[in-house]
Amino acid sequence: MLFEGTVIETVLMNRLDGSFAGPVMCLVSTDVYSHDRQHVLIPAGTKVLGEAQKVSAFGQDRLAVFFHRLIMPDGYSESLDQFKGLDQPGATALHDKVNNHYMKIFGASLAVGILGGIAEVGTGSVYTASAIDQARQGFGQGMTMSGERILDRFLNIMPTITIREGARVKIYLSNDLLLPDYAKHTMKADM
Repeated sequence: MLFEGTVIETVLMNRLDGSFAGPVMCLVSTDVYSHDRQHVLIPAGTKVLGEAQKVSAFGQDRLAVFFHRLIMPDGYSESLDQFKGLDQPGATALHDKVNNHYMKIFGASLAVGILGGIAEVGTGSVYTASAIDQARQGFGQGMTMSGERILDRFLNIMPTITIREGARVKIYLSNDLLLPDYAKHTMKADM
């Protein structure tokens, strides 16, 4: 029996990109023993499969991962109950590289400001404006409205969180897990 609160040490095998929900594959890095330390229940080299959630909020800097299956080196498999992944210090979810896209946001703001300013240059007041000045004013207003729409799109870019392969991941057991001794696995004949 592995009791709730047990932590399984693993290493991430695939790169994760928080722009999309996707599969997670980790490799257990150290043997996991029974409570009495007499039996290996999960050997090093066991694959742990799960899923990463897509980034869903502005300012998010961690990627949530959940694990649903163990596949041991001898082929024995065990379902897991959506156990959470922790980073190396033990905080919930994984943290590595975060791109908040500030350059895109500020670049779009600057471009909209420049276009609006250029469109307004040389225009007179409403009473002294020539037809060309009025056309420029209309162009400037149109550019400002278009620019605001573009800027809104750039302001709504979610951060991109990347977790590189090789990252250390701790899997936290949120309930008890009953496993047989690894040395005594019995496999079905049709496998």
